[in-house]
Amino acid sequence: MNINFGSQIRSYVLQPYRIAKDHRTKVEVGDVDRVLDGYLEPFIRGYLLMRRNGGVPVAADAGDDLE
Repeated sequence: MNINFGSQIRSYVLQPYRIAKDHRTKVEVGDVDRVLDGYLEPFIRGYLLMRRNGGVPVAADAGDDLE
């Protein structure tokens, strides 16, 4: 996917439920406040796993290894 002007990479839903979703990697985080405070590790991990998998989004679980 090409990222061009106007492309949406991530969305933040604050009402009626709370979730932050990365559209490239399909990673979703329910603790939006923590993400807005700078906790981006799940998105970085999802991106690295996607790159390792040849650009195919992979669900990033806490137990996945990046080795």
